[in-house]
Amino acid sequence: MGQTVDADGAGLPARDQSSLSAEQLRRAQDESNRLSELIVNSQSRSLRVSRLIINGAQYTRPAVVEYLVQPILKSENLGDVIVESREAVGRLRRLGIFKDVSVKLDAGVEGGETLDVVINLEEGPRIYARTGADFSNYDTSTNITAKISNAFGAGETIQGHASYALQPNVALNESAAEFASQTGSYFQLLVSKPLLPAPKFRRPNRADPDAAIEVSAHSTNKNMSLYMSHEEEAKGAAARYKLVDPFRGTHEFTYDLSWRTVHNVAPTASFSIRQDAGDTLKSSIGYTYVKDHRDDPMLPTQGSYIKIKEEVAGLGGDTRFIKGEGEGQWAWKLGNGFSIATSLRGGLLLPIFGSRTRVNDRFVLGGPNTLRGFRQSGVGPMDGEDAVGGDAYWASGLSLFTPLPYLVDKPLKGHFFLNAGSLAGLYHARTPRPSDDRHPLLQPSVSTGLGLAVRFSILRLEVNYCLPLVAGLTDKLKRGWGFGVGVEYM
Repeated sequence: MGQTVDADGAGLPARDQSSLSAEQLRRAQDESNRLSELIVNSQSRSLRVSRLIINGAQYTRPAVVEYLVQPILKSENLGDVIVESREAVGRLRRLGIFKDVSVKLDAGVEGGETLDVVINLEEGPRIYARTGADFSNYDTSTNITAKISNAFGAGETIQGHASYALQPNVALNESAAEFASQTGSYFQLLVSKPLLPAPKFRRPNRADPDAAIEVSAHSTNKNMSLYMSHEEEAKGAAARYKLVDPFRGTHEFTYDLSWRTVHNVAPTASFSIRQDAGDTLKSSIGYTYVKDHRDDPMLPTQGSYIKIKEEVAGLGGDTRFIKGEGEGQWAWKLGNGFSIATSLRGGLLLPIFGSRTRVNDRFVLGGPNTLRGFRQSGVGPMDGEDAVGGDAYWASGLSLFTPLPYLVDKPLKGHFFLNAGSLAGLYHARTPRPSDDRHPLLQPSVSTGLGLAVRFSILRLEVNYCLPLVAGLTDKLKRGWGFGVGVEYM
């Protein structure tokens, strides 16, 4: 075997094809077809890998790469070499530290029925920093993220994130006699390390670096005064174990320990807020499953998304509950640039061991990212002017995305939507009962509207005209134009 080929069997020379004549291109294609046919016909041919050469591992420890590609050395024929090389490329790419990975096969230096396997690596940047700003009707924030990849040569990541938010006492697109603002902040330091289970030669080979452990510390202060008359501070640490299954589902197991404080309670705060003021310690375990098969997570046109989250608090501390939440989204192409997306979300919070639910554990609903046409957290139980959250909720959305003239290929779509949802307090008495005595969860708030949706690389921006159609007794409406920024929408 005197010609070098890649692990996928392609034999075209690595040259600028634009400089080749039609005859040269035809000959090159014929040569590629001949070589591919030769490889297919020779897959059962006995071969031995004489050398495994690794190039480009500048910061990555060689032992890590060798550990992940070692099954190649056990190949007994050409078919084994090709399959094991492809799987080795996949393992190295999923390690997340290489910009490019390729494998070349060449005639062995020992001659005879031997092969040399050459793995070429191109490491990605090790130091990354990003600054940004997010804004919506209800807050404006600046943030900075800094990350060190492959910190110790085995795929470890050290990442720090900080954000600082300006949160006004009214929505930014509304007038007020006196404009005041408060601040919120979030800080996190995270260290993660991939786990490298031993790869095996025989298929199915599931020993990929798709599992990782994470340890993080965080400190956050959220100003809730726009709709809850208080601020909430939390400091704590968490440990996570993450893995990806063969069906592209992500599993995350978490332990979280947080000291939480409801403070800076406004003089006009309701009793529901005042009774939950002070400190609590939450010690919880959690599980999250995510399976995302959408073609675009920000503005999907086809595919599905499923997320399930469970949390049990009470392993120490003074907060005890079981909390579950599920979400699904499905999108379909309709042709000619049109697509439709539907989503469904719901959750349930159950107190255990004689405890009660608290305002900083309950669900909230309403706003441009959940139930459009209603104020932020403006759906469901209220105590005076305070949204006190609920113990159970459901929400759904139906969206039609349309192409715009002269902008068919741009990430900008027309947007028609219909939203519905309900939030109820099962373990506190602040949920009003409808006159017909039906349960509040069976009395959804409904809105519709139209606008524009813009996809960016890491978020989606919407500008919509919203029209509430059905509202509960205590719901706070937001009729008219509004905009929102986020990564999850109904």
